[in-house]
Amino acid sequence: MARRDAIVLGAGIVGTSIALHLAKRGLAVALVDRRAPGEETSYGNAGVIEGNTIFPPAFPSDPSALLRVALKRAPEANYHLSFLPQVAPWLMQFRAASRPQRLIETARLIRPLFAHALAEHEALLAEAGATRFLRKQGWLKLYRSRRAFEALKRELALAQEFGIPHRALDADGARELEPSLAPVFRHAVYWERAASVTNPLAVTQAYAARFCALGGVMMRGDARPLRRVNAHWRLEMPEGP
Repeated sequence: MARRDAIVLGAGIVGTSIALHLAKRGLAVALVDRRAPGEETSYGNAGVIEGNTIFPPAFPSDPSALLRVALKRAPEANYHLSFLPQVAPWLMQFRAASRPQRLIETARLIRPLFAHALAEHEALLAEAGATRFLRKQGWLKLYRSRRAFEALKRELALAQEFGIPHRALDADGARELEPSLAPVFRHAVYWERAASVTNPLAVTQAYAARFCALGGVMMRGDARPLRRVNAHWRLEMPEGP
């Protein structure tokens, strides 16, 4: 492979978007993946353009939630027992960073990243000829209990501070938006500006096509041969480095 200004590893929606932005800035970029763009995780994701995120993932504070992780019954986490000693220092830092005040501080720091998510994707979708996949219909989050809803107090206060449009709804208000809801849901929050794409694979492919049109190069390969050579990185490919 010829010398490039940048190598992006992974042609999912994140990697492809990064590669496209770099190509738009005039850099010579190679986008490398074992498969074609979007055919791994991005093929089956929810397609949500998450501009309403306020808090980052946090260390479980509820003992029952921590127990589910320990018993490997939590879908959001998994671990290998033999690896725990190596990650223990990081886990302690993660726990410290998950204290309520630290989470609020982090929320204010990361807000600029999320605030531009929808506008950035709208621009890329238009450039890639893929605006037909965009849906701006909001996001209805549902809660079965008053306790679960009241746990959102800090999040909703920050949403107000950040100017994120949202509506807190009771069961009747939620059913006005979604009449087929089961009666088990007692509370809801409607995030009005949330958006999604109907076909994440097609969007990733459209971004990749635009990347190639700007002179970017798609390569089939693996990250494992990546190595540092002086001040540069070298990736051995089947057709050469």
